[in-house]
Amino acid sequence: MQRQVTAVAKMLSRRALANIQPNDIKSVMAKGSSNAYDVHTNPSGIISLGVAENRLMHDEIAAHINSHLSITKRCLTYGDGSVGSDQLRQSIASFMNRTAFQPRKPVGMKHVTVLSGVSSIIDCLAFSLCEAGEGVLLGRPTYVGFISDLVSRAGVKPVLVDFERRSKAVHPMSLEAVECYEDALIQSVQNGTPVRALLLCHPHNPFGLCYDSRVLEAYLDLCSKHRIHFISDEVYANSIFASTDFPSPPAFTSVLALAINKHIDPSMVHCLYGMSKDFSSNGVRLGALISQDNPDLHAAIRAISWRQCRKFAWPSSLADAAWCGILTDEAFLQTYLRTLTQRLSAAYEHCIALLKRHSVPYVPAHAGPFIWIDLSKYLSSPSVEAERELAWKMIGKKVWLATGEAYRSERPGCFRITFAVDKAELELGIQRSVRAAVVGSLLLTSLAVEW
Repeated sequence: MQRQVTAVAKMLSRRALANIQPNDIKSVMAKGSSNAYDVHTNPSGIISLGVAENRLMHDEIAAHINSHLSITKRCLTYGDGSVGSDQLRQSIASFMNRTAFQPRKPVGMKHVTVLSGVSSIIDCLAFSLCEAGEGVLLGRPTYVGFISDLVSRAGVKPVLVDFERRSKAVHPMSLEAVECYEDALIQSVQNGTPVRALLLCHPHNPFGLCYDSRVLEAYLDLCSKHRIHFISDEVYANSIFASTDFPSPPAFTSVLALAINKHIDPSMVHCLYGMSKDFSSNGVRLGALISQDNPDLHAAIRAISWRQCRKFAWPSSLADAAWCGILTDEAFLQTYLRTLTQRLSAAYEHCIALLKRHSVPYVPAHAGPFIWIDLSKYLSSPSVEAERELAWKMIGKKVWLATGEAYRSERPGCFRITFAVDKAELELGIQRSVRAAVVGSLLLTSLAVEW
């Protein structure tokens, strides 16, 4: 459905108009996230299994904040400035030094910049590392948020990397995939779009898998060869879990744990982390950039946050205090992180049992709160339009899964399902999804027979 441009809309800037153009992906997401299901107050609402959030640990985080957050007068001010309090930046550095990241070079406070979410960090990185119209490499499928983070304000072009449209399909996380990135980079430059960075989500979203350290090193070598930045979004670093699919899951290796200077100028390497995923707090809105050898980048982002974006990039002093309280409570952290992986394991096992019961293929995962599933057998045709049609049918049955189209999947019919939710809600959500898919498929078969 095309949006009518009113006389008032015509007076908006080109940038504003570009951001309000009709978008089928956003339409599905907007509808799916509305009229939220609640077993008691709104049982006929839409079950949301399309957002990457871990609802299994909400009680623990809420209880800690409620019992430990003391709102002082300083919490009501701008605090230590536009990139997080000194205490929080030091707390993040200390946390990373002693947990899954295991940095080869210890992280210090001066290496950390905090803004209002990892999306704000990526937006500022795009603004600081690229000129408008330049590109950033993203492998398909890619986290949907990266697109808007790069495009909306900085005007950076996502350069999507294909893996299946070759003589032989390449797994997106394999060592062979590095060549695909280089091919995409070369083609982009030939087409007039210089590439300034490569952005990975590690562990991968939507696959829920960790990159092997050899693959990460190969990406560093590639970035060094072409003089582009390497950005590793590591928001699921502490959400690695065991299962029957991965009894001994591969260890997470942060880019910070590598011998970076053997592969690339360290000033070109940047790591991202936040409170949203490992700490089950999408709504708290805190994200951190860790860049150990590029003080000019930190200064640039501080200037951006202070002068241009203080209303949406400057982190909340209340949120700052809340996360700082968690990161400095060592006893709580030890119990919390252990419980986090245990609950992810149990929820994952429950989800794959349901998927197997309904004969739904999936990509075995060992990280994050989601699974990449294949519903292509229920499509009316092998097309994006048919996938979109199935997504709307599921919403009609009051359930929302993230579509492959949103993640720029090369293969129609793939969806991402979040399993880190209430057990009964997950069961009902999968039941509604399969019902919508099967009924739609049977209807198409019936119509074909009648024809």
